[in-house]
Amino acid sequence: MVMSRIQAKPGIARSELARICGFSEMAVTRIVRELLDAGIVINFSVNETLKQKHVGRPKTGLRIVKDSLFAVGITVSAYHSEVSICDANGKLYASQRLDNFSLDSVSHAARFYANALKDLIVSSGVNVDRVVGVGVALSAITAPENGEIIASEYLGWANDGGQFCREIQKIIDLPIEIENICNALAVAEMRFGIARDVADFTLVHVATFIGAGIISENKLVRGNASVSGLLGHFRSNARPLVCTCGRSNCLNLSATGFGILSRMGKLNHKSFDTSKLPFYAATLLSALDDTDSYDLVAEAGRQAAPALDVIANLLRPKMIVLSGYLGANECYFQSLELELAAQFDYGKQSSFSLMKGSISSVEAAALLALHSFCYSDRFDYERLSQESENYTEISHG
Repeated sequence: MVMSRIQAKPGIARSELARICGFSEMAVTRIVRELLDAGIVINFSVNETLKQKHVGRPKTGLRIVKDSLFAVGITVSAYHSEVSICDANGKLYASQRLDNFSLDSVSHAARFYANALKDLIVSSGVNVDRVVGVGVALSAITAPENGEIIASEYLGWANDGGQFCREIQKIIDLPIEIENICNALAVAEMRFGIARDVADFTLVHVATFIGAGIISENKLVRGNASVSGLLGHFRSNARPLVCTCGRSNCLNLSATGFGILSRMGKLNHKSFDTSKLPFYAATLLSALDDTDSYDLVAEAGRQAAPALDVIANLLRPKMIVLSGYLGANECYFQSLELELAAQFDYGKQSSFSLMKGSISSVEAAALLALHSFCYSDRFDYERLSQESENYTEISHG
């Protein structure tokens, strides 16, 4: 709790920490002393940082030492699969884009990503003993408490029994948090991004398909069996395509990259094909750079407006965040916003604001790990403090 408050408000004083956390100043002083001794937190002059003149005793505050801790992540995507490292303040420290790898085997894919991440940790010079954990973000229904992939319409994986995470842990012996990409992005935006001070918001991620991550009272909303945010299966206009659920009137077919590619005549099939993930991704990215496709992108954005109006009225979020290669595209975003204004009276007096996301899918995985294993009650202080003591003994040996 103390670390989380310091990271969120650099320069915070011990007295304010005690007030916010509901602790005595003596308790906060003891906790801060331990964090100072472990090299995770430092004192600094707030006046000098703000370049203010001061009279009398300088005002000092606390802040997180950015390179005292790290988190690492694996993003499994047909667009840009990457491994990444972020520092204790959530800033991207290193990343490596990976060539598309066969996703037919869960175990083979896990080992491929784990070895790539291990290589990145070594090449970046990060001490693995200062890494709090691994985050995995992918398009799948997951059970994070068991480290399992339940199902993935996108990847074709189902009921892996935790195999993906186990294979990674054999290579990188660290705790792992696995999440649906929408949920991972929502957590990252809540903790480090544009929704940092927003307790209730919905993140809508649009790329080949569309989905949502829901935050209520600063907590991720999970439905029955951890299934929520299936925005892509909202009813929409019928299309000459077949969704993964078997219907032809899902939002997945009209407001997404899959629908755009169909209208461009780029598909020779009607049903989503997991073996063509790289083709979908590459072709959509190319289309977003082509001005000739702007009308189709704009139409896809307009198709998403009714679903966002439902979200606004059902959940009453303070903010709806659009992310993903398509969702954050300027043409898509503007068209959706104009349609909300024209058909659903969206404007300055609306109950929510529509914003573009500030966190990329690549960053989301490592930020998920940082949130889960550093700024939560799952932080393994004993391990990190012991490592600091060992380092001090060796350096002064």
